[in-house]
Amino acid sequence: MNNNIKIVMWDYGGVLTESPIKNFTKFENKFNYTSNTIIKINSHNKLDNAWAKFEKNIISLKEFSILFKKEAKVFGIDNIDAYELLKCLDVKLNIKMIELLQKVSKNYISICLTNNFKYISSNSFKNIKKYFDHIFESSELAMRKPEKKIYNYVLKNLNANAEEILFIDDLGINLKPARLLGFHTYKFVDTKTTIDFVKNLLKI
Repeated sequence: MNNNIKIVMWDYGGVLTESPIKNFTKFENKFNYTSNTIIKINSHNKLDNAWAKFEKNIISLKEFSILFKKEAKVFGIDNIDAYELLKCLDVKLNIKMIELLQKVSKNYISICLTNNFKYISSNSFKNIKKYFDHIFESSELAMRKPEKKIYNYVLKNLNANAEEILFIDDLGINLKPARLLGFHTYKFVDTKTTIDFVKNLLKI
């Protein structure tokens, strides 16, 4: 990888925070749902389902609840509590990754590209906003990862070339379109490996 990187673009959930997957599992166990049910629901029609629409803020919280319940019925679940499910997104910051973000931000432009919900506030996110030069939120832009247009929007807004950006995300589906545009990409799998990679690449 040629290191002409000037900008590091961070995903928020699952990279700078703990993954909500563990909370989804607890939710499934609480209501006796089959393992990975929530992931399966969210993966079905994933570019235009309730989750995607809510992240783009084109439906209300009430509309999300109604639509998500309909989608859950496809998987044999009646009357799923969508409001309770959203509480699973309340996760702790990954402290070691936040420390890495702080180090990177001293020498590189740091931006955040996150799919989020306008109606769900996060104190954890508010506490780390100061480390970013720019923040791009799906709920504010009415577009989301992995839509190609959101990556082009970032490039235009920053007046940057894709080759100048390292994008870190925990989902390969979000990284692929960015990589095709020329972004350097890295899939977050675990904290230590990611920290070692970033420190070595950026010489920090």
